[in-house]
Amino acid sequence: MSQTTLPRRMSRTDSRSKATGATLYTADFEHRGALHAAVVRSTVSSARIRLIDCTAARSLDGVVAVVSAGDLPEALCGRRVRDMPLIARNVIRHVGERVAVVLAESRATAEAAAALVEVEYDDLRAVFDAQAALRDGAPRVHDEPWRYPGAVVTEAMHPNLQSVVSEGDADTTEDRLAQSAFLVDETYTIPSTKQGYLEPQAWLAVPLDDGRVRLRGTTKSPYRLREQVSTCLGLQPGDLEVEPTPLGGDFGGKGAPGDAPLCVALARMFKRPVRLVLRSAEDLTATDARHPASVRVRVGCDSSGALTAMAFDALFSGGAYAAHKPTATVNLHGAVEAALGYRLPAWSVRSRVVYTNTVPKGHMRAPGATATIFAVESAIDELAAAAGLDPVEFRAANLLGDGDVDAYGHRWRQARAVPTLRAAATAPASVPTPQGWAGGVGVAVYCRPTAASSTSMRLLPKADGGFEVEVPIPETGTANHTVVRELLAERLDVPAELVEVRQVSTSQLPGDPGVGGSRVTVGIAVAVDELARRWELSGKDGPVEVQSGDSLPKPVLSYAAQVARVAVDRATGQVKVLELVSAVDVARVVNPVAHQLQIDGGTVMGFGSAVMEDLIEDDGQLWAANLGELKLPCAADIPKLTTVLVEGGDGIGEANVKSIGELTNVAVPAAVANAIADAVGVRVRDLPLSAEKVWRGSQSLGEERGLRS
Repeated sequence: MSQTTLPRRMSRTDSRSKATGATLYTADFEHRGALHAAVVRSTVSSARIRLIDCTAARSLDGVVAVVSAGDLPEALCGRRVRDMPLIARNVIRHVGERVAVVLAESRATAEAAAALVEVEYDDLRAVFDAQAALRDGAPRVHDEPWRYPGAVVTEAMHPNLQSVVSEGDADTTEDRLAQSAFLVDETYTIPSTKQGYLEPQAWLAVPLDDGRVRLRGTTKSPYRLREQVSTCLGLQPGDLEVEPTPLGGDFGGKGAPGDAPLCVALARMFKRPVRLVLRSAEDLTATDARHPASVRVRVGCDSSGALTAMAFDALFSGGAYAAHKPTATVNLHGAVEAALGYRLPAWSVRSRVVYTNTVPKGHMRAPGATATIFAVESAIDELAAAAGLDPVEFRAANLLGDGDVDAYGHRWRQARAVPTLRAAATAPASVPTPQGWAGGVGVAVYCRPTAASSTSMRLLPKADGGFEVEVPIPETGTANHTVVRELLAERLDVPAELVEVRQVSTSQLPGDPGVGGSRVTVGIAVAVDELARRWELSGKDGPVEVQSGDSLPKPVLSYAAQVARVAVDRATGQVKVLELVSAVDVARVVNPVAHQLQIDGGTVMGFGSAVMEDLIEDDGQLWAANLGELKLPCAADIPKLTTVLVEGGDGIGEANVKSIGELTNVAVPAAVANAIADAVGVRVRDLPLSAEKVWRGSQSLGEERGLRS
């Protein structure tokens, strides 16, 4: 084990260009003759469009066209379910939905004209809450959602369901819960928030003379984007080429097609380049955000403290369209995997995603896991308290160990939950509790499988003895191109400076699923192993190319345990998070700087979810229209961060690596909630953990104690 606060310095391939401002993002690319697009967005949540008056907008000098749904093909877009139109066709389903788009010779003119478009609506009934959406007689967000391409619901289901996944044995679980010596049955909620990337979504579609379209944009999944846009518009994949572009952050928010299909359709229609760059407020209030959730957890143990069963039931508001979710189930894996991590003799999991008249929801770092672990790890703490057991020892007695079989039937050769938990719990406190404040300590645990994903690469020798590596993977800010360079340099036994990594367009390599799922480094490692072998077999002559995926290694399990140390002002409920300790189960660390930044960045993101962030979604409107209102953490907010690396784990590939990107953001809210309960006895089950909620809990607790006395 090692404890670190400052990682040693190692160079990144993109550090100089980003520090000097030389890196070009999508919004930095101009194109001669490009039309600038500005979107006219709905101001209502549910309505029929009666009239779109474009007269004033078209009168502005420089306006080329105002386009509405009737001018475009009846195309539907989506990652899995194709239920989202290019522009709203007759019906509005959420505030901020595209109603029309203005094309002009300049961005300023396009935006000025968009403000002049007048839209008249006939209001329809709307539903904003997931529970209300499932009641009998609730307004239908879509008339027949089961008919959409890729839909996973049927006509027999409630018409507002996007997805439902049920696993486990509900009957046995109910029996075991009923027989438990101690039982917790509580509901936990989280609001919607945004991924927090700094670069708003932007697109540039350029029609070519041969009929193809070249697309540049804010996507972490170029090959999947090509497929999704082509399917939406009825094109062949070869008709669209996605150009490589660095991303100014992602965190799950840049995997959906976004405005790309619309820009491609407009470029083909007008035979001119089309450029669409969202303003920050537009990006915050009209693009996919995290699913708000209500999660009921029932968990029990016997008199000795052994878990007997857990029933988990999550309800997510999916917004007006399911288009932003890519999984085969159209659900959130973090919720489906709710039973992972502990030995559970009986369990049942249900996760439902529901259509509502709100902004469509999508993925955010470890989709569904923050809501899940906030609920499960809070309930575990509450159960330990009910049984009169220490929360750390209670967890240690029930977590998976080497060779254990998890609830889903998978046997893990190595499960280092307890060493990771103890590493976090025994890390010495380094920040004292302020005088007069109540101090508390809370712990929470999260685990996830690490699996390699298929990808492709090409190695080209250079005349100077160096190498160029072509990759399909975007650089999202996580230093994945640096990881390629360092792993390959090691395998080829050359200095890293002789390896140049370059992302190429979608016409140059076979394919890649994109950045996400904490799979990039392990996928890279497996591909680099194969690329080095091919290079040796080629006699070290000529370009070699690989497409990994035929025999990917089995997944491994990774744990993170986090301890929150807090101080609470009993008079006001104010909470100060003094320190966050993150113990992380690691195998080999390829690049210590990038690895530590992932740990710290994830922990800070979890801290924001715990005590600050809320998009303030009310009556279908998102009110946090800037980063100040959303309250993302800034440097002044961040508590002391301590990392403990639990080294020696078994990873994947010859490089022996495990995931890190989505390990440390998930458990922080539960750890902080548990610490608040330890400090003042107040259990807050609704994020964010604000002073008002703690104060109200204190008042209720005082009233209860008064009644008892």
